Amino acid sequence: MEANAALKIIKTSALLDNAVAMVSKDGRENIVQASGKILASLMSVAAYIFCEEQGFNQILMEEESVYVHNVLEHENDHALVLYWGMKAPSPLHDRDGVFRYIFQKLENGECVISVESIEHDQAPRRAGVVRLYARRLVRLSPVSSNSTRLTVTTVFDLGGSIPRFINNSVSTPVAARAPLATLRYFNQIKPVEAFKVADAKELGQLLVLDMDGVRGKGDTHPLEAKLRTFVDRSAVLRGVRAALPWFEVLLFHVLRNELHRPKGTKKALADFGEEEAKKAGRGLANALLANVSAEAAVDEWMRTYPALGEMELQFPFLRPMMNAVAGAILAQVAWGVKARAYLGAAVSAADAVSDAVMINEFYEMGDTGTAKGLLAMVGGNVAFQTIIVVTQNHGLKKNKWRTMLFEMLSVVTFVKPGLDAHRVASGAEHLQGAAVAPLTEMIITKAGELVFEAIPGLVLQVAALLRAKEKGTTAVVSILISTASTALTATTIFWDDDTDPGVRKRNPDVAGVIPDLGRGTAFVVVFVMCALQVIAKAAATALLIVTNGSWLLGYIATDHALHLIYRVARGDLVFFAPLPAAASYPGGLLFRVVMKTIADFTGSPLAHDPLICGGAYWLFNLATSQVSVLACVHLYLEYAEAPGDDVDKMDAGVLWPGAGGLAAAWLLTFYFFAFHVAVPKLRPSLWSWRSGRQHVQGYFMNGGGDEARFDVFDNNLLLWEKDIGEDVRVWAAENWASWKEEKPAWFKVEMIPDHFIPAAELEQLGYHRRRRGSAASSIRESFREEEEEGGGGEGGGVGRGEV
Repeated sequence: MEANAALKIIKTSALLDNAVAMVSKDGRENIVQASGKILASLMSVAAYIFCEEQGFNQILMEEESVYVHNVLEHENDHALVLYWGMKAPSPLHDRDGVFRYIFQKLENGECVISVESIEHDQAPRRAGVVRLYARRLVRLSPVSSNSTRLTVTTVFDLGGSIPRFINNSVSTPVAARAPLATLRYFNQIKPVEAFKVADAKELGQLLVLDMDGVRGKGDTHPLEAKLRTFVDRSAVLRGVRAALPWFEVLLFHVLRNELHRPKGTKKALADFGEEEAKKAGRGLANALLANVSAEAAVDEWMRTYPALGEMELQFPFLRPMMNAVAGAILAQVAWGVKARAYLGAAVSAADAVSDAVMINEFYEMGDTGTAKGLLAMVGGNVAFQTIIVVTQNHGLKKNKWRTMLFEMLSVVTFVKPGLDAHRVASGAEHLQGAAVAPLTEMIITKAGELVFEAIPGLVLQVAALLRAKEKGTTAVVSILISTASTALTATTIFWDDDTDPGVRKRNPDVAGVIPDLGRGTAFVVVFVMCALQVIAKAAATALLIVTNGSWLLGYIATDHALHLIYRVARGDLVFFAPLPAAASYPGGLLFRVVMKTIADFTGSPLAHDPLICGGAYWLFNLATSQVSVLACVHLYLEYAEAPGDDVDKMDAGVLWPGAGGLAAAWLLTFYFFAFHVAVPKLRPSLWSWRSGRQHVQGYFMNGGGDEARFDVFDNNLLLWEKDIGEDVRVWAAENWASWKEEKPAWFKVEMIPDHFIPAAELEQLGYHRRRRGSAASSIRESFREEEEEGGGGEGGGVGRGEV
């Protein structure tokens, strides 16, 4: 760093000291004023380093070897003249420019850097070199105490006879480089103790971005060299390498992202070496293949290699950094979890095509009732998906109509399941204004697809096959495709929920049934279990339709009534989401019917969650479903009439062995899942009597920390306020001051009902008291507006912002 740059920072540090002293001396009355001065001083430091500090410029010159930088003159403390040269390949000629940088600190705490083209004696025009023209305005605006918005406005003209589209293709990256270069610089010089979650995420994204050009090459030497340079420049990564010399080997194989036969190791961190680091680094690619999101993959990866968990305890920033690395890799590679997304889209599309073929075949056979029934079910699913699209996107703040149109197009082309899976796998963020997160949207749309199309459509096709004179191959293939599609959907709904790190953290006594090792075997077992349940239950229901349709309606009504009575008796009928009271019971009724139907026809282990069916009722439901299959076979053989004069009933010699074989296969698969796949400590949750009400209150009552207790606010008041509301109110009042001061990431005031906020705080916030309402209630809307005005939440350094 140059002496004058160091002097500038020393002077600025003195300003900071004075501002801090003013806070200590004058108390709270001048905190806002002092904070403004502190931020203004920080902006001055940022602006100076951004344009003058030679470490920053050195990085730029090394990264961009086609550019030449040279400071010609320091006019004063707020202005300098810089020569900038570019040697472009043919047909572009050499180009250069001379620019004056002027730094100005505004009264509102912002810092502005203006750049304009000038002429200077020390850099005269040269023959054969085109003098380019540029004007740039850089505005650094404080968003919060640890976040700054960087806005760059640029006019750039390469000069000479350059077409406008070529000029723009060069000038746009030049304009965009400023925030990226600033992010890179500040993430490289920050020490470990200054690293926050947002900083670690940015560092991971920069790591993958900087390695893009060499990651997929056959020759690994460029990747090794570039990775070593990246680590050398990053203070925080140098610290990890100093403690763990094999750290670069781990990162190298993570970035290569090549699938290999999994080779785990239980060695502790102290015994880890390069060979173990190589195995662990390669292991992330396998985890990315098996999980729905980058976070879930990293979670499995760190559980598979215990040494990585020890490393996380020593360097907490590593997990968010690796989450970002995994997310960036998933966004680029053509395999991995994307293959699962494409598989989901392909299976869904194949199911839709097979349904279309069968609808046409039914019309040709004269069975218009079945054809219209299938059409109605497809239409019902499309209508449901459309409602979800509108509900999810109607509150978007940006590109609402374009997004909604695109999503509706994916619905009518039957590729939305794959699109949702791809979005979640790529780590898509929860868009501002969207109703729910991408993972929740995916689970809702999959559940709707099961209830409105997959399950009733499969039953209708099986019933049509039983009535048909000729059992055609096309019909059998269509039924098999529908069975596979339904089972895959049910499996992935459970899988995505159970392996999600956030869900496991919130519900450690329920989520996490899938083991950390052997997940491929676990997936196959759950899929087979669901497929056996699907085909058995669909066949049994079709047999009852053929026997006597009114019996089926009576059975369904009785079965669901029994379930609802059980829910009412346990105080569990309301929907657990934080809906208004008027919507909680209707929403709960719809939710119970939908989830009970899915549990009946798929046996998905997702239903063992106390908020859905609960372990005991899920197990009871599975048992009664298997018994109902045998009962329906008996009723069909005893009471069903022949479908037609020339069509015989199914023979008992076929039905009884088929039903018995399916029941035996399902029982063996369930036993293997419960006693050889499920994590032993969570096995009791598969038959637990715990209710949803007890589960929700457990967030607060189980003795966890404040973060765990805070989850109670994300659940319906009707499930907990009457029993523990006063305890929650006292707890919030006692801890509010410390939460407000420390500002933990989980402390989201917009989630808390007004009457649980201390009166003085509520008055200070300026909100009127209210009961807990919908997600669009006044306090949530107010916080959204503040986020939009403030630039979107916490940041991780000077570079966070926009171009």
